[in-house]
Amino acid sequence: MLTPDCYMIDRRILLEGKSLIRAGHQVILLAGFEAEREESFEQDGIQIHRYAYDWDDERLKKIRRKLPSNEKLQSIVNKAYMFFAKNFFEVSPFEQFLISKALEFDADVYHVHDLPCLKAGYYASTKKNVPLIYDAHELYYAQKVLPARLQKRYFILEKQYIRYPEVVITVNPFIARLMAERYQIDEPQVILNCADLPKKIDIENAKSKLREKGKIPSYYNVVLYQGWISPERNLDTLIESVKYFPKNTCLAIIGYGDYEVILRQTVEENSLMEKIFFLGQIPSEEMLDYSAGADIGVIPYQPIDDNHLYCSPNKLFEYALAGVPIITDSLPFFQLIKEKYHIIEITDLSSPKKLGKTVSHLINDSIKLNTLKQNCNQASKELNWNIESQKLLTIYNTIEDDQ
Repeated sequence: MLTPDCYMIDRRILLEGKSLIRAGHQVILLAGFEAEREESFEQDGIQIHRYAYDWDDERLKKIRRKLPSNEKLQSIVNKAYMFFAKNFFEVSPFEQFLISKALEFDADVYHVHDLPCLKAGYYASTKKNVPLIYDAHELYYAQKVLPARLQKRYFILEKQYIRYPEVVITVNPFIARLMAERYQIDEPQVILNCADLPKKIDIENAKSKLREKGKIPSYYNVVLYQGWISPERNLDTLIESVKYFPKNTCLAIIGYGDYEVILRQTVEENSLMEKIFFLGQIPSEEMLDYSAGADIGVIPYQPIDDNHLYCSPNKLFEYALAGVPIITDSLPFFQLIKEKYHIIEITDLSSPKKLGKTVSHLINDSIKLNTLKQNCNQASKELNWNIESQKLLTIYNTIEDDQ
């Protein structure tokens, strides 16, 4: 497996790896090619290797070894080579680095996660003459944070290379249909971002852990946001909505990201320090033990681009397994889950006041809130990794049969 994740490895990847190991496969995960340092370790039976790219080129290194010891000549060769590599080579220096690392291991299948690894996976699988699986976690090119030029480049790249994998997987039926239409390919197979079904969650213990971790007074009802802290996630609106929460209700934020500094400033400017609590990062395998202590979970995403419009984030399934009702905006996948499982309350999340009033409505309507919680428990019988892992194993069994 290859993933560009440099810091925390996506829960989906680890769950896939563990499921394949339980089915008798060996899993080697090359994760984070721009890590701070190189390291190798084992996690849940998965052999994980991280790499620190030196912004050089493996091909150029071979050329330099053949040059005379002349700094001026080497400098000229370096500049000329990198210019041509950046502008004219099909495989960039960074992609060549990925390919070289991927080829260091024997592989029967290359399973690549997300667009940055797709081209490298194609070249490595072609060299080894083994199948390629492309696991697209999102519409990578359709991120508003990317410059328009880069969005176009990524779209062309994905369109060019997505026709090579034996299997394409993605995270929900909306993205699958879009990819089929835009790239003129067979509709990708869908494996939802579900979490492992917990054996049993002690709700009272979870409430204590959550409040202890955040130093949250015990009398507060807790609205929870968990995930990456970044400006495109509409967290400013979430912060401002706390003004309209009931007096006995607070906001807890689990996660990390550079934008936390800005959010803390917003909290201070609005004098909300006693009602908003930052809990920091919690390992994904421990998340449900904290999530279950919340009364409501919120996913404040807005349709700022196609990637957000058609999202189906991990936290949705974590809230469901933890028995925590969810507030979202009317995005397509959220609408689908609401209609099928009745675990979501939909409101206009562009408005702090409307979000705050929706929180107040649920907190003050214990019958409705408890009904949503019971629905979460029912939904968790389907929205869990035990179900989704069978789809993954079927894909691998089919590939094995075809070889």
